[in-house]
Amino acid sequence: MDQSFLSLFITFSLIELTNIGSGIIDGLVVSNFYDTDSLAAVGIASPMFSISGIISGLFATGMQTMCAQELGKGNIKALNRIFSAVLYVCIAVSLVFMTAELVFAPQLAALFGASGKGADLAELSTKYIRGLAIGFPAIVLSVVVSSGCQLDSGRKRVMRATLVYSVVNIISDLLVVVLKLGVFGIGLATSFAIYVQLGYLLLHFKTKDIMLHLTKLDTSFKEMLEVMSLGTEKALRRIGNVIAPVVVNKMIIHYGGLLAMSAMAIQNNVNNFVSFMAVGLADATALQAGIFYGEKNDEAIRETGNCVHRNIGIFLASMSVFILIFSRPIVAIYISERGELFNMSVFAVCMTGLTAVPNALVRSRISYLQSIHKTKNMQAMSFLFSLGFIVLSALILGSLFGAYGIIGTNLLATLFMLISVWLFYAVKCKKLISSPKDYLALPDSFDLSPGNVISLDIRDAEDVSLVAEQIQLFCKGHRIDSKTGMKAALCFEELAVNIISFGFPKCKGQPGLDLRLVFAKDEMVMRLRDNCPMFDVERYIAQEIDRTAQSAELRLGLKMISGLADNISYVHSLDNNNVIIRFPKQ
Repeated sequence: MDQSFLSLFITFSLIELTNIGSGIIDGLVVSNFYDTDSLAAVGIASPMFSISGIISGLFATGMQTMCAQELGKGNIKALNRIFSAVLYVCIAVSLVFMTAELVFAPQLAALFGASGKGADLAELSTKYIRGLAIGFPAIVLSVVVSSGCQLDSGRKRVMRATLVYSVVNIISDLLVVVLKLGVFGIGLATSFAIYVQLGYLLLHFKTKDIMLHLTKLDTSFKEMLEVMSLGTEKALRRIGNVIAPVVVNKMIIHYGGLLAMSAMAIQNNVNNFVSFMAVGLADATALQAGIFYGEKNDEAIRETGNCVHRNIGIFLASMSVFILIFSRPIVAIYISERGELFNMSVFAVCMTGLTAVPNALVRSRISYLQSIHKTKNMQAMSFLFSLGFIVLSALILGSLFGAYGIIGTNLLATLFMLISVWLFYAVKCKKLISSPKDYLALPDSFDLSPGNVISLDIRDAEDVSLVAEQIQLFCKGHRIDSKTGMKAALCFEELAVNIISFGFPKCKGQPGLDLRLVFAKDEMVMRLRDNCPMFDVERYIAQEIDRTAQSAELRLGLKMISGLADNISYVHSLDNNNVIIRFPKQ
């Protein structure tokens, strides 16, 4: 599971990098080729990226959660219907927002902080906002399509699309500098690069043997509300990323003027680079935990939690140490001259480094709650983390330490959130140290007795016969008739032997095959999962059934599977083959 989770983590980090990478690249170009007023103007306009994140998060994250659960159930038809509906709705919504941003760009600039002491930056901020607004639909749709590709084992396409975007954006920005098109050109270059990325992502639908297909619009207002409800985690975070910076920007300008605002712009830029890993980790948590939630697999959910903490310890802690050690060289990328701005920026970057690990813990927790349908808890955490504690921390630190205090806002807000989570479970469970099971917060329906579940790894052909015997004993123990028990064992043997004989030799990495057998609600559900090359068992069986009309040479095991064709489903996702067979208790 570690390798699968790591692959998800890397891919989703790259998806998030698409969403915020624009700001990182633009900040680097502006800081090196334009004056400090332009840098401050781009910093003030940074909530623009969060506005696109609100829409993409509201729909894409909710869509991904619902589709992951349908994937866990093996319901591909519902998955495609939900994906298509969300994509069509996002096209309409993003066009409306693009128009509004173009028309009301001056008002947005003033709202973000280009007013009062920052009024001199209004014109520059307005130009940058209008350049970015043109790419609004592409940003939203890229996130939606990337999420769909990820479900459809399209991680490599997503990674290549991010690389294409980055290269095009950098080249376009440098061309803008040569042509002297100013900050409007910088924003426009970003928009162009994102449209190129979207075009590359859409080529996924030209690929053969894909699970994801566009269907006609078939949804309801109620279903879209459910999608948006599940997506409120990321939407609330993005809303906070729009509102909170407005408060923080005004306070930093009040206490430290445009110099402090420039230091804050550098901090935001570096923070974006650090946060994309935390968000990628959180999104990987939501997808993997969502699939296992659909399977009602508490053991796998628990192991997902362990993977999250291991990856935070490896990647985010390393990132934190790196930023703290190299804070001065990092700032030197943005500012060449030593002085008060340089020193303040170094302090700001150090605060970002200290925030990396607790920030990842909080984001992963929020995404996990989303995946297990703890919607109210998730929404409360999202609001407090992205807005409530940010404003509270800014007020406290600003009054005590001025501009330098404001720069430490994110760190204090994140610590407040972690303490709040600990207090919540301490009070709820009535004990100072809550158990891992308490933090999993799974519903009672997941409390299957050990006798109702079999989870086994199959390494070779010798294991197959032993596991087949255990399946028959499992059926007998649950008073499932011997005919169904024999049928289940034969189905398993036929599938497992074929995977080991034909799939294992073609597997690029370490081959793996595992069985999960669950008895619940008068039915037995068998799930076989392997990491071998894609092989659609459901379609293969259907083809063999067609041939049985002329041939009587089918093997006994395949005949048994053919008789269960109505109860078998196949899903290829996260580079794994998943076969799900349901056996009703006779």
